[in-house]
Amino acid sequence: MRAFGRVLRVPHVPWLMAAALVARLPYGMIGLAILLFVHAEKGSFAAAGAVAAAFSISAGAMLPALGRLIDAIGQTRVMISTVAAQAAAGAALVALGLAGASTLALAAAAAVAGGAVTPVSPALRGLWPQILGDDELALRSALALDAITLEFVFVGGPLLTAGLVAATSPAVALATGFALSVAGATAFALSPPSRAWRGSGSAAFGLGPLRSRGLRTLLAVSVPVGVGFGSVEVALPAFGVGEGSASAGALGIAALSVGSMAGGIVYGARPPRGLVRAYLAFSVALPLGIALLALPSSLLAMLLLAPVGGAALAPLTAAENELAGRLAPATSVTEGYAWVLTAVVAGVAIGTGLGGAVVEAAGWRATLLAGAGASLLGAAIAFARRGTLRV
Repeated sequence: MRAFGRVLRVPHVPWLMAAALVARLPYGMIGLAILLFVHAEKGSFAAAGAVAAAFSISAGAMLPALGRLIDAIGQTRVMISTVAAQAAAGAALVALGLAGASTLALAAAAAVAGGAVTPVSPALRGLWPQILGDDELALRSALALDAITLEFVFVGGPLLTAGLVAATSPAVALATGFALSVAGATAFALSPPSRAWRGSGSAAFGLGPLRSRGLRTLLAVSVPVGVGFGSVEVALPAFGVGEGSASAGALGIAALSVGSMAGGIVYGARPPRGLVRAYLAFSVALPLGIALLALPSSLLAMLLLAPVGGAALAPLTAAENELAGRLAPATSVTEGYAWVLTAVVAGVAIGTGLGGAVVEAAGWRATLLAGAGASLLGAAIAFARRGTLRV
């Protein structure tokens, strides 16, 4: 664990990680909270999946544009400008849901809220080279720590959502998610490293990081991988409803993330020498893990198998982000990170939207198997284009 301690002792890193944790905790809350909120108001997983997909699609679509702005003019101005918009849009989404608005109106509000999500993850990853210098091992450990933190998000987020739903209501859980996102993003954007970071000032036109064949490969892999993630986000809450409690699905998601966190700790403490080889191995392990989740027939069995099924998530994320940083041009690295995240988010939106329909038509097990198949397609693309990933 000395590798992680070495990173955390660097000035400003603890504050950045804490602010990013608060800002990204809603990543594990808002999608689930939207599903539970809309299902409670409309009584339909299909409607809930559509609204959640609208949020994710909009968030993913805006990320590259925000990343390009950050590369051109710096982080703080761009990030602060999204905070007020996100606060207003999130409040509108909750108010419309409680007022009995149509699914279309809820989807429109969710799309506005998604488009205003502050790009904390690409911004943090863009700061690492400035903070850590040319230390490759420290950078790899930092990216692994980042991935582990995200898994903590997907443990703490669902648990917090479940607790708030049980104690209050899905509406309160959703409103809390937006409030945390705004607070954390503000703290991050006002930190000294973020305020000091300067972009290239290059023109905001052209393909930017998409000129890289390797980055395009990462995008092609990330979409079907995201479909697998999206299928899990719908299937496990549906599993919980089948077990008699919506909170049981949140526990399943949290257990999945515990396994992912453990995998990330191992990866970050002893980083592999072959980055591309590791990326390919984790891309194969992921669909196998998702398929494993279709086996349990009880909540206890799900909680025991979910950590095994999620063990490849954080290592795959860390390897993917390190490759993205190497493959994107230096003048558009934030946008490069944003494009990878956008591809994942787009896949999650597809998986969430289709998953809601598949759950109602064929059940949660069929949804997981479909997601595993999509992720396996991503692994096949990675292997077919592995030559473009070498730098």
